[in-house]
Amino acid sequence: MSKLLYVEPTDEITDLVDRIRRAEGDRDLVFVVPPDGRALRSSLDLQLLLQYTRGFQKRVSIVSGDAQVQALAIRAGFPTFTTLSQLEQGVSLRSAPTAAAVAAGTAVAAAAPPEAPPAPSPNRGLVRRTPSQLVARPEEPSGQSRWSSWWHSPRGRNWMIGSGAAVFVIGVLAVLFLLPSATILVGVQSHRINDSVTIQGTLSGQSSGVLDVIPTEALLTPAATQTFTVSPSGTQVLPPTPATGSLDICLNSQGASGSSSMTFQAAPNFQDTSGNGNLSFSATASGQSGTYTVYSCKSGQPSQPSIPVQATSNSLGTQGNVPADQQWTWTNASSSACIAGLFACQPVTSNDFTITNPSPMSGGQDSKTQQVFTSSDISSAQQQQQTIDSNLTSQVEKTLKTMAGHDVIAQDSSGNGIQLTVTNPTLPTVGQAGQTETLTVSVTAAASAYSPSTAKAAVLQDLKSKVPTDGELLAHPNLGTIAVVAAGPGGTLTLSSNAVGYWAPRVDLAPYRSRVTFMNPGSAKTYLLAQLPGASSVTIHQSPFALPWLPLISGRIQIERVSLRA
Repeated sequence: MSKLLYVEPTDEITDLVDRIRRAEGDRDLVFVVPPDGRALRSSLDLQLLLQYTRGFQKRVSIVSGDAQVQALAIRAGFPTFTTLSQLEQGVSLRSAPTAAAVAAGTAVAAAAPPEAPPAPSPNRGLVRRTPSQLVARPEEPSGQSRWSSWWHSPRGRNWMIGSGAAVFVIGVLAVLFLLPSATILVGVQSHRINDSVTIQGTLSGQSSGVLDVIPTEALLTPAATQTFTVSPSGTQVLPPTPATGSLDICLNSQGASGSSSMTFQAAPNFQDTSGNGNLSFSATASGQSGTYTVYSCKSGQPSQPSIPVQATSNSLGTQGNVPADQQWTWTNASSSACIAGLFACQPVTSNDFTITNPSPMSGGQDSKTQQVFTSSDISSAQQQQQTIDSNLTSQVEKTLKTMAGHDVIAQDSSGNGIQLTVTNPTLPTVGQAGQTETLTVSVTAAASAYSPSTAKAAVLQDLKSKVPTDGELLAHPNLGTIAVVAAGPGGTLTLSSNAVGYWAPRVDLAPYRSRVTFMNPGSAKTYLLAQLPGASSVTIHQSPFALPWLPLISGRIQIERVSLRA
């Protein structure tokens, strides 16, 4: 289908060439030329059109009721039609319709270059098209064609130029009035404050709202325990233990009511005669120095007191543990005892006495070997205990830090602040008898913790308390380094810091942002110095470039106070 291109009266040949260029998807084009148009009224126009038609590989036809345009189009070789109806019928002009048109065409051709390109073959494809294959309403241009024609018309160009100028003016105004910003620095004379702060720490909940007092936390770790064993490696031989008891003596030679007083001159020895083996006892040291009342055996009364005895070397140990009511012989009676007479001690013999034990002899132990702790055993136990003490101490200190979290455990410059409680067991002594023992070491740690940010806040609050009521502390004071003066468990501690800050008279700058808008920078300086008695200087910085006025919008103006330190 051929595309109809309506030529505007004001179009030039360049406009037609441009429309050929933009018709990328259409091969067959038809230019409808108005009777009062300026284009295609010279041979040069037709030759340029033919050249571009071939260059873009298009087939172009001309529809015009003007005899001059018809003559020039036929001469150039374009299929030419008088009306759109003839275009639909495929009937093209073969020659000029009138002599005047031919004459006009010849006159125009005389002005053209002497050589003309050969005429192309007739557009057979266009001739063979039926009217239904052409546009339905050829008399009216399409909306797109109208818009394209208007866009390339002088009115369209003028509208584009006017719109661009309006956008440019709006952009310039935006740059001049909306983009600029200003920062005004108001210099205020400040005064130095030196503050030595002492802060007391107490348990949380007891320091709310109190100056120079901060809450702390009392930390106490669970007991960390570890066991170790100590074993005896030495041996010791224990001597036998003699059995002990008592013997009763009665006189065989006295009557039923007779009695005598007897003393020992030497330790008496007694031999068992009841068939219990080689058992012998002797009086103890206390028994040798005593005086005894010995009654007649017929009376049945035991001697007063009984003679304390112990087993001798031949019957040491369990052998000496004999039952009661045994018979004994006094083996050295003549040399170790005497009976008191009228004038002197009368010697006696063993046959004069009957000796028995009213109670069993007991307490005898045989010799045995037992385990004892040596010095190397005790040294090894001490080393184990010291290693465990060190490990458990490190463990509870780590636990303490974990419990503190983001807080700081208070320790002074001497390392005081963490209380370690080490519970060590009692170790055996060298030579002590015993078996393998399992011993337990226990360690706990206690300390006080505080929040560094809370301490800094307390220092800042103390520094603010030194500022006069009509002034305010300037930003970014030096709060110093928090030092621990004293610390211990239970949440009690003392901190200190040397803070330095500056204060200046209180000035409310916010209301002046709107008052200096669109004001000359010099006038703004004079105005602010007059309105702010505490101000010593005013400096104005404009961005991105300096203008004779401050921004029109107050939000583009920032007023900041600058400390002027002496």
